[in-house]
Amino acid sequence: MLEKIKQQAGSILLASLFILITFGILDAIWLGWLSVELYQTEMKSLLRDNFITWPWLVFYLMYGAVTFVLTTVPNREKPWFYSTIDGALLGLASYGAYNLTNYSIIEGFTLKIMLTDWCWGIFLTSSSATAGWFGYQKGNKRN
Repeated sequence: MLEKIKQQAGSILLASLFILITFGILDAIWLGWLSVELYQTEMKSLLRDNFITWPWLVFYLMYGAVTFVLTTVPNREKPWFYSTIDGALLGLASYGAYNLTNYSIIEGFTLKIMLTDWCWGIFLTSSSATAGWFGYQKGNKRN
């Protein structure tokens, strides 16, 4: 098994890189420009003045790894849209758990934020999973 991982190292690295870059760029656009007003308006009382960086960095790395394992690896020999669908399902479950839990226990977490963020998570995870599949294929052609 270790030999197979060594053979696929380039594909694994490219897929992971594609996932992380896609996730980072799309989330930066979303949180930094497209939805910044929405989140600040809807969650004003819940937001910190100064964000703590390490938790979201840990989340990005963990979620990127999970996205790779659950969407790229099982679909590496199938058409790209299988990764897209699995990414959407992963986003549905993970962002659903986060948003539904927050909506049920946090007073200022509104229905509007819950639904918006949940839909965003589905799109973001699906897009990142798709990018991971293409990264894997690109790396596989080099092997």
